[in-house]
Amino acid sequence: MQRGFVFCNLDQSQVLCINKEKTEFLWKGVENTKILNQAVCLSDLTEAKNIHNRIVEKGLAENLEIINVARLYKKFF
Repeated sequence: MQRGFVFCNLDQSQVLCINKEKTEFLWKGVENTKILNQAVCLSDLTEAKNIHNRIVEKGLAENLEIINVARLYKKFF
C-alpha cells in the first residue's frame, strides 16, 4: 500500500505511472490496488507541487491534479 501523493486526472479515474524500463510516463486506469501500487507516489506535498508545476510548464500534461493516495484507496476499494 502506497502512502503520500499521486498525480491523477481530474475525474480521478487514472493515475500517472512509470513503465518498467523507467523511460516514460503512462496513464493507467484505477481498476484495482495493483495499479495504485504502480503509481508515481511522493511523500512530500511540496515536492509533488514542484513536479506538478514543471510538468504543466513543459506541456507534458494538462489535466493533472495531486491527490492523497489514501483517498483513492477509500474511493475505489
